[in-house]
Amino acid sequence: MKLKKYIIPVVLVLCFIKPLYADEANLTIENAWISEAPPVSKVMVAYMTLSNHSDKAIKITNAESAIYSSIEFHETLHEDGMARMIRYSEITIPAHGHVQFKRGGKHFMLFNPTKHLKAGDSVSIKLSTSDNTEKTVIVPVKKAQY
Repeated sequence: MKLKKYIIPVVLVLCFIKPLYADEANLTIENAWISEAPPVSKVMVAYMTLSNHSDKAIKITNAESAIYSSIEFHETLHEDGMARMIRYSEITIPAHGHVQFKRGGKHFMLFNPTKHLKAGDSVSIKLSTSDNTEKTVIVPVKKAQY
């Protein structure tokens, strides 16, 4: 009889815990890397693939790191032989889809590093979603790949 007394509260707690971590589990990050830059560079670039394994879109609204003063979402567009950069306030990853951050396309702009980073170093970047879920990824610094 005592067991029955505890089953309902435990089940209720479990029902509330799963939703708190659902988006974090549904968002995966692969092939993350930061391009090594000259020691005097005030801007670096990060690339990765963000995948959404859920039935609803996930909006990434912020990225931050203790190493950088700010991180922004950008995309390089090529039109009429000219390249231009667009800044986004958020990135939407469609349900069961992915967004690839790669050279010549979407990328993370990393501003004002607090120290010189070289190939072999790594940086912690925290991504925040529109529903206040956070996902942290450790991103290695690699030699620039052209």
